[in-house]
Amino acid sequence: MHASAVVDGKVYAMADRGGIALDPRCGALESVGTELDLGWRGRACVVDDILYCYDYLGKIKGFDVKSGVWKELKGLPRFLCGATMADLGGKLVVVWECGGGNGKDMDIWCAEIQVSKKNGELWGEVDWFEKVLSVPKGEWRLWWLGRDSDGWG
Repeated sequence: MHASAVVDGKVYAMADRGGIALDPRCGALESVGTELDLGWRGRACVVDDILYCYDYLGKIKGFDVKSGVWKELKGLPRFLCGATMADLGGKLVVVWECGGGNGKDMDIWCAEIQVSKKNGELWGEVDWFEKVLSVPKGEWRLWWLGRDSDGWG
């Protein structure tokens, strides 16, 4: 399995091709639909019962399990496909890394996005974004492995 998420009370787990949905309330296990299977690639998160992930062009898209349709999250720039997403108090947070301006550092950036539904479309508005951390290249992994138990030291 390469990805999982909880949407509308069901646990979805995806493999390279094919996925399953478990409804823990009744123990029912079923295959996911073709539309979800073809559209879900890599990291994802759920905000307000919409599953968000990236397409191969770096655009964020959302899947509504009730309608079974993928829609582009409009109003946003493209993000790097390797970014990580999370729900933070009903907002979509995107974290990504890129090379620092001096060529020696790895910069970690974060964006907080307000998501909404308007006229049947999904819209995103960036509330803020900024560089949150800069570490020397090659030491990023060492920094991550050596952080304190709270994750920040």
